[in-house]
Amino acid sequence: METTPRSTRFMRFAAIAVLAISAASGASLPANSVYASTSAALSYSTFVGPIPIDGLSITLPAATAEYNAAIVTLSMPNLYFTNPTSKTIPMSANLQIVAPFAPGGIVSAVGGVGCDSPNVTFSAMKPLTIVLKVPLGTTSQPAEAEWSSNDGTVNTEEFASISAILVRE
Repeated sequence: METTPRSTRFMRFAAIAVLAISAASGASLPANSVYASTSAALSYSTFVGPIPIDGLSITLPAATAEYNAAIVTLSMPNLYFTNPTSKTIPMSANLQIVAPFAPGGIVSAVGGVGCDSPNVTFSAMKPLTIVLKVPLGTTSQPAEAEWSSNDGTVNTEEFASISAILVRE
């Protein structure tokens, strides 16, 4: 599409008008997302679990007329394994999002990563993303990431996050 100076001025004006209207009305709109992240190097190697992952917990708000559910996403792009404890069992880990106080009881989604061979002593990166819909109740509630490992240490570094987008079903 060929752009003329007149249409360029109109597009700039339209963009400025939209931004001004958005900024003016944005203060009265409720927030529609929640986010937490960590850049800490974290490890898990005990076989008691699952346990919460430090820094990856959010508080979901109570339901409103605008929102009655949250789409929660756990992003763990830098998982890897070290320190195998067996020569016959491949290293693996389960990760999950848990909302223990959701209306109607606990809500969770589980994902796993692992090595194909028991002879791996240090694995490549194993990215993992898990998505869960959590109903919102009359009060705020936590949603957190948890992990457990089998035969080794699961690690993450540089970045991991948990976020929620509030929606109306």
